[in-house]
Amino acid sequence: MKKTLLLSTFALLTSISASAQCTADPQYVDPGVYPDEATGLAPACIDQLYNETITIIVPVDTTTIIFGIPFTLPFDSVVLSNWTGLPPGFTYACLSPGNTQSPIDNCSFEGGQTGCIQVTGTPALADIGSYQQIITTDAYLQGNPNGNPSEVLVDYYYIQVVDCGLSVPALTNSKFLVYPNPAKSKVTLNGLNGIDVESILVTDMEGKVLESYENVIGPALDMDIDYLQSGMYFVTINYNGTSEVVKFIKE
Repeated sequence: MKKTLLLSTFALLTSISASAQCTADPQYVDPGVYPDEATGLAPACIDQLYNETITIIVPVDTTTIIFGIPFTLPFDSVVLSNWTGLPPGFTYACLSPGNTQSPIDNCSFEGGQTGCIQVTGTPALADIGSYQQIITTDAYLQGNPNGNPSEVLVDYYYIQVVDCGLSVPALTNSKFLVYPNPAKSKVTLNGLNGIDVESILVTDMEGKVLESYENVIGPALDMDIDYLQSGMYFVTINYNGTSEVVKFIKE
């Protein structure tokens, strides 16, 4: 597919993607999206400017199955077509300075090129929570007889908006967040939006269940921990047929 045919897509993106000043992280040299799923995005502190860079390295070519036959085709480009889930007031912008035919700032990353996406915003107290990022991209291959791009969904990023004055530690890409941490009398479990919660358990270091919550509705759960002794505790969230554990410290 000719890149010139992508200009209509670029025009749609222009309204939400301004000129970026991001720089791709030079430590990454292999094709992929960085930070990866295991590392995740940095947390965002309320009342502080958030500035996170995602590095994009597009392969030169890829092997795809067409009519049951494997073909190695060169990448034309990968185009970011939709992004949902950003905290209120957050925006993103793209830059791919090595592009030869596509505009360098309209979220198109040509084959064999390295670019970046810059996510910025200043969250407020009311924005505290866990935000799952749903990023949709369209991958175009040269010589693809199907004509249509392949849709690739990136849904493993979360942006945790926290009050960094409450000593919240460094976070990963977990959907769930317990804050403040450490805490004295109450903690809030955030990130329950959009899931079917089966149960939430609070356990001690020995695995003893101290609290059990069921029929939890809403994006967050406030838990009284005033009665607990000082130490480390675990919160197990059972949801959608799976489970995840986060920990907190009672002062």
